[in-house]
Amino acid sequence: MRTPLAAVVSGHSSRDRARRQAAELFHTLERHIDEGRLFPGEKIATERALAAQFGASRTVVRNALAELDRAGKIIRKVGHGTIVRSRAEAPPALPALDASPAELLEFRLALEPSLAEAIVLNASARDIQTIGDCVKGGDAANGWPEWERWDRSFHLSVAAATHNRLTIWIFRAIGTIRHEQPWLRLKQGHTDVKRWALYQEQHRRIAASIAARDAETTAAALRDHLLSVRVKMLGPDGIGPPDSSAAGRVPEIPETS
Repeated sequence: MRTPLAAVVSGHSSRDRARRQAAELFHTLERHIDEGRLFPGEKIATERALAAQFGASRTVVRNALAELDRAGKIIRKVGHGTIVRSRAEAPPALPALDASPAELLEFRLALEPSLAEAIVLNASARDIQTIGDCVKGGDAANGWPEWERWDRSFHLSVAAATHNRLTIWIFRAIGTIRHEQPWLRLKQGHTDVKRWALYQEQHRRIAASIAARDAETTAAALRDHLLSVRVKMLGPDGIGPPDSSAAGRVPEIPETS
C-alpha cells in the first residue's frame, strides 16, 4: 500500500522545520557564548529547560547542542551537564591570515552584497530579531570597544541568516582577521561618535531591508555601508588611509580576547 503523497510531503516539511529550528538554536546559543552572555565554565540549562525556553522539541535541542559540541563551544559531560568551554580548552582558532585592511574590505565588498538573496530567503523570524537586537545594542553602545563588538555581532548575525555553513565559516575567518591589531588600530583611528552614528543608520537600513525580504535593497545597503567604511578608512582609492601620516598617531590599543 503506497504512502499518500500528502504524508510524504508532511514528513519532509517536519524534518526541514526541525533542522531549521536546530540551526536557529545553535546560532542563538553560539552568539550568547561569543558575546559573553554565557561565560567559560558556566553550565548551560538542561535540554528540558532549553526546550521549554525556546519552544522546541528535545530532539531539536539535542541536535543544536551536538553542533555546538562539534564547533568546540561546549563540553558535554555525563553526570555534569553541558558546560561552556574555557578558552584554554577550545580548539585552535582559524590561522591568522596576512591580509591587509584593503584586501579584507575588497573581499567583503565582493562577498557580502552577493549574499543578499540567500539572506532574505533563509532568514527566520528569530534571525531578523537578532539582527535588529544588534542594531539596538549598537545604539546603546558607548565607546570604541562596544562599537566594535556590536559591529562584529551585527555582521555575523547577517551572515548567520543565510543558514549556509560555508558562509558562516568564512565570516568567522573574516572575524579572525578583523580582530588583528593592524585592522583594529586603523578602524579605531577612523571611528568616532559621528561616524558610528552613520554606521548605525546604515546597519538600520540593512536590517529593515532584510525584514522586508527585499534582496535588491539589502544588497545595495550592504554595498553602500562597506563602501562608506572603505572610503573612511582607506581613502577614495581604497589603498591607504586618507592621511597616511595620521596612521602613526593612532594610539595602540590593548590586546582583546
